[in-house]
Amino acid sequence: MDYNAFQAKFHLSLTGQQGQAVQRTEGPVLLLAVPGSGKTTVLLARLGYLVFCREVEPQNILTVTYTVAATADLRRRCAALFGEELAGFLEFRTINGLCARMIRRYEQVTGRQAFELLSDEGEITRLLRELWVAQTRQFPSESDLKELRTQITYCKNQMLREEEMASIHLESGAEFLPLYRRYQEHLLRTRKMDYDDQMVYALRILRSCPPVLDFFQRRYHYLCVDEAQDTSKIQHAILRLLAREHRNLFLVGDEDQSIYGFRAAWPQALLEFDQVYPDAAVLFLEENFRSTPAIVGPADAFIRRNQARRDKHMFTRNPDGPPIRHTVLRDCRNQYRYLLEVAKNCTEETAVLYRNHASAVPLIDLLEQEGVPYRCRAGDGVFFSHATVRDITDAIRLAFEPSDGERFQRLYYKLGCPLKKERVQAVLRRHAQQPEENVLSLLLDSPGLEPWAAGKVKALRTHLTHLLEGNSFQAVNRIVNYMGYGEFLTNRGMDTSRLHPLLALSNQTPELEGFLRRLEELEEIVARGGTGDTDCPFLLSTIHASKGLEYEKVILIDVQDGLFPCIAEPAPGQRLSEEDQATLEEERRLFYVGLTRAKRQLEVLTCTREYGKPAPPVSSFVTAVVSPAAPMAEERLVPGRLEQYQPGTRVVHRRFGPGTILQLQGPYVLLALDGGECRKFDLEACLKKGLMGLETPSV
Repeated sequence: MDYNAFQAKFHLSLTGQQGQAVQRTEGPVLLLAVPGSGKTTVLLARLGYLVFCREVEPQNILTVTYTVAATADLRRRCAALFGEELAGFLEFRTINGLCARMIRRYEQVTGRQAFELLSDEGEITRLLRELWVAQTRQFPSESDLKELRTQITYCKNQMLREEEMASIHLESGAEFLPLYRRYQEHLLRTRKMDYDDQMVYALRILRSCPPVLDFFQRRYHYLCVDEAQDTSKIQHAILRLLAREHRNLFLVGDEDQSIYGFRAAWPQALLEFDQVYPDAAVLFLEENFRSTPAIVGPADAFIRRNQARRDKHMFTRNPDGPPIRHTVLRDCRNQYRYLLEVAKNCTEETAVLYRNHASAVPLIDLLEQEGVPYRCRAGDGVFFSHATVRDITDAIRLAFEPSDGERFQRLYYKLGCPLKKERVQAVLRRHAQQPEENVLSLLLDSPGLEPWAAGKVKALRTHLTHLLEGNSFQAVNRIVNYMGYGEFLTNRGMDTSRLHPLLALSNQTPELEGFLRRLEELEEIVARGGTGDTDCPFLLSTIHASKGLEYEKVILIDVQDGLFPCIAEPAPGQRLSEEDQATLEEERRLFYVGLTRAKRQLEVLTCTREYGKPAPPVSSFVTAVVSPAAPMAEERLVPGRLEQYQPGTRVVHRRFGPGTILQLQGPYVLLALDGGECRKFDLEACLKKGLMGLETPSV
């Protein structure tokens, strides 16, 4: 069967670039496919072409993809295109599934028993927790354990040596390398391996056991690898060994969509492909069938800013659509009210996308309070167990229970009290005999306390007392900006991105004890994921989770320097370090993936103020994709009637930002600004000059 007959028989209508990729079957081939270019259709068509036109036996073809779900989807789509029989003969595997087969073959060849696979993530988590406590004498949070697990995976996938691992630092301050060693020693001692070890041992077997390598090389004449940009260094090493005999290696991917660097994705393999294989063909799929020119053009120009990429040009023949919309909100919390209104009036598929899952939590809070349906993947609760969230809620609880010695021991040095550890431990030993006593009072009574230290302890005691006198927002703001916690985070170089959603949540539940209860409720809600309405058109997702998907309308949020991107663009003439440049380029790729999820409408939200204070500059990512002629919506100040301005009313001052009216004093209003300060304004004068209005976001 020739190519034209093949297309006709299976009702395929491929473009010139797609057809070239399908028919180039021999030797090493790299296919770089822009978003929405039909790469999966091409991959499946190529499998069919190999069988029906090149008469390759199906069992001699191996297709490797990233996840179990992706293998199931490829098999289903293959069956729909070519029938169940062919789909049943073809092999679709994850790299771990392939490695498991190699290890089983090794057992058959050598008669040796391989290590048992440790597949229970709960068991791994318990093991890591035990090792952490044994090393640090402290209990780790879920986010601590998740970071440790991610770093272990990264090291094994990047094939790092121990001296290279020594430069890895955990955010908590715990030493990574000793933990890694303890973990590996335990696995060896108990004859177990994790999923990453599966690849380590498979590669070792291929290199040291020729009969196993020979078996798989004779079995697989053609290797097809989907999502190649997400493949790690060790995975590429395994695939290169398998392809060494027949050299028919077909990689499909796009280095511009490589967004899993933290999982050791290695897009460098795509850039170096024709150096490793000098006779390789490098092909392109550049036509985007998903989005409008108004989205494709700016997205293509944006990703061209990256240096670590191949030169390609994304285009589309789709009809034009509205330009990318930039909506500027007065304060970062207002975006949640804005999105609430979008959700209430949502009739077409709309996805709110963000860099970090924490960005969604305040919106989920509002949607749940208002009973508005939404779709969202079940979360892992890491936001709630993150050190910053845990520390701030601990500080509030310490204010309620100043006799809690264990909580004080975790917090004192983070809250501007650099006391000697020996003194604190001595006081805590005394406190164990008087558990009802205020720990701070015992400290002040301890003999030999230096005057400067007494001053720090008194200041902390005063702050804790004042925490109980204000609302939740004022409490969180006080802890971060006045009690030394923000300075502690900055000095340690710790991630502060969780502070923004936490401040928004505190604003949405003003009563302190209610705020603490609400966080516990939200942890359960986030773990559940969505409202259970599978037909709901309003969707929340991280950009990572949205990869490979598409939506009629996309709204990108929290696109501010320091949040997204997490590292600012260099000033003119400034050069970034190699590490920072790599980070910035991955941030650009992540934004590019977010942009290209939209089919017809794309909106980007930014704000001018952050909890009453000037916000970080609008990300250069936004200015790069929004043309000056594009629509820019801004919230309007709604003046309202004079009698609407009563104590408790939420208002916005054009210069000082949002706040709450505390008192009416004749012609004046006393306003508690969200930045923490109180100011008095002439109400009538402000309304006449358009300086003040009711907090009502326009949508």
